[in-house]
Amino acid sequence: MPKNLLVADDSLTIRKVIGMIFATEDFQVTAVDNGLDAISRSRELRPDVVLADVMMPGKSGYEVCEALKSDPATQGIPVVLLAGTFEAFDENRARAARADDHVTKPFESQVLLDKVKALVGQKSNTMPASAATQVRPAAPQPAPAGPARGGAAATPCPSWWGHKS
Repeated sequence: MPKNLLVADDSLTIRKVIGMIFATEDFQVTAVDNGLDAISRSRELRPDVVLADVMMPGKSGYEVCEALKSDPATQGIPVVLLAGTFEAFDENRARAARADDHVTKPFESQVLLDKVKALVGQKSNTMPASAATQVRPAAPQPAPAGPARGGAAATPCPSWWGHKS
């Protein structure tokens, strides 16, 4: 069963790039362009992970994180904050909001994948005992030897991001 990922970013480009990164993974991606929709969709969908831009209309990623972590129905959803290179990332505010991690844009595709997969794994490992006895997550499989799909060791960042993979 695919994992659900909610992406909240006002940049259409970032939403599309994240969609492409997770297109070949076992994830269903839902994207919104503002913080208010991120909160309502999170309550509705109960995604496995939320990626939220720190600067977007409606509510910032920090505010989205605060809202989700203060709601008993969504407090267990891991939140990764996305910050731009030229945006000041406020570690104290992220900590106060109880963010699980953060990524600076532009990011390496594999770094984002690894962080999201680690958080999904942690979430599976912290299920209540009653749920854990009913549903057992599959054991992680070793990574295949050799290059990943498409012959590359990792999904390269688009060249228009201005750095090398």
